[in-house]
This record gives sequence, structure tokens and C-alpha cells, in this order.
Amino acid sequence: MEAVVALPVFLITTGVWLWMARANRGGRPWARITATALFGVLTVCELALLVNSLTGPVYLTAGYLLLVSGCALYWLAGLSVVVLLWRRSSSDYYAAAANRSKAVRAAARKQP
Repeated sequence: MEAVVALPVFLITTGVWLWMARANRGGRPWARITATALFGVLTVCELALLVNSLTGPVYLTAGYLLLVSGCALYWLAGLSVVVLLWRRSSSDYYAAAANRSKAVRAAARKQP
């Protein structure tokens, strides 16, 4: 039953992560903050899954083990992304993108 619910959620969240990756590649500062907030939501959901599995009866089926291991890998991927987004070199990239954007807007205003 968990897999039936998990698959659409996984597909939707994967789509959101891909959207965040595209926005971050473009140097959008809001995307870095949004991706970090989404990782926070993912962490809360993963903790809820962990608490739920520890408090109730757990049947170690292949589907459950696949779900838990998939969630763990998904969380680790999100952690890696957030760590990379907040490195110093990433901050330099966002600053350069902001300067480029300002220069483009200034040039557009000067054109007759």
C-alpha cells in the first residue's frame, strides 16, 4: 500500500527537484532558498516515516524495504544538493549571475 502512495509523490517531488535544478543552474537566488526549504520538508516527512515505522508493527516486506531504502537514498541526494548549493563557490556563482542580470537590465533601459 505504501508503494501505491509513494510512487506519485516520488514523481511529483522529482519534478519539483528538476525544476529547482534548472532554476539554480540559471543562478536564481530564490531557487537556492526554495530548494533548501523543500529539503527541510523532505526531512520532516522522512522523520515522520521513521517514527511511524518505529511505533507501529512493521512487516518487513520487499516493498517496505524498497520504500525505506529509496527514501534514504532520496534524502541523501537532497542533502548533497543542499550542501553543494551553499558552498562558497556556489555563492560566487549566484553573485555573478545577479551582476549579469543587473547589467542586462541596465542595458535594456539605455536602448532607445
